Parts: sequence; C-alpha cells; structure tokens
Amino acid sequence: MKKLIFISILFISFQAAAQDSTKAKPKEWLGVLTLTEKYQDEKNWTKDDQAVVGQHFQRLVKMKEDGVIILAGRMQLPMSDAEMKGLVIFYAKDEKEALQIMEEDPAVKAKIMQAKVFPYAVAVSKCN
Repeated sequence: MKKLIFISILFISFQAAAQDSTKAKPKEWLGVLTLTEKYQDEKNWTKDDQAVVGQHFQRLVKMKEDGVIILAGRMQLPMSDAEMKGLVIFYAKDEKEALQIMEEDPAVKAKIMQAKVFPYAVAVSKCN
C-alpha cells in the first residue's frame, strides 16, 4: 500500500511539474507587416530607407538565431499591391511582449512599415 501511495504522489508531482513548464513556455504570435502608403511607390524609396530595411532583415536573422523567430517572409507581390504583407511567426510570453518585439523593428520605428500582432499556433511545420 505504501508503494502505491508513493507511486501516486510521484505521478502527481511529475504531472504538476509538466503543467508548470507548459505555462512557462512562450506563446506563438503572428506579426503582420504592411508598407505604409508612402512606401508602396518604389519612387519614394531612398538609400537610407533601403538601409533601414536591411537592418530590419538582419534583426529577423538574429532573432531566428536566438530562437525567437520561427519563420519570416513576405508575399511575392508588387509593393504597390494593397494585399502585400510580410509575416513573422515568433515566440513571446504575452501580447505586450509581442507588440514590443514588432514595434522595435527598425522599419516600423522608421514608419516604413506598420505592424500588427495576433495570437497564433503552428499546427503543421516542416521544421518539426
């Protein structure tokens, strides 16, 4: 009987620990980037604007290396197409942190892009 009680307590302890680690796991978020109206026309781009977008890209690469970014890319549409968007799937602990990650992007800070975030869950991935 003592053995059964010990095993039951051990099982409950492992289950509680597993639930706690699940709570601590960062959530997945979808960041949607769109060009501001000015930058939907290629004639309005300067070398400085292009440099900022280069910083934006390098930041995404660094965040991927740090394990924050799951994937990032953009639709292969002309910049002038209103449907053109960039998508970033990433980890953050909550909506506040997710917004902060997107708002600290150099292209968003420079008002080249606008960002929105949505709670997200990857269901199928080639990476897993």
